[in-house]
Amino acid sequence: MTALDELHHALVQAGGSDPALDARLVETLGVPQAGYTASVEACRHLTANKLPGWRLHLGYGVSGVFPYAALTDGQQRRAAEAPTVPLAILRALLATLCAGQPN
Repeated sequence: MTALDELHHALVQAGGSDPALDARLVETLGVPQAGYTASVEACRHLTANKLPGWRLHLGYGVSGVFPYAALTDGQQRRAAEAPTVPLAILRALLATLCAGQPN
């Protein structure tokens, strides 16, 4: 399992803001500290930086309870639900990066 896969697994297990998980994001992705698991804006910037040209769409899943994030580049799509919007964005981002997309 790669460091990206391990980080994605940790994000799938997360339930909310987590400074330790933020530190793993910084270390694994080589990005500045920004409190990603608690900040929609930081996650939006991170996604734009790691996946230039991809579109981010936010909404609520079928249940209407949990938010989801979908990333598309015109041909491909990755989506994830989570208890919070930042986690949904991060889960979709890591799923895309783990699938071998540009980073």
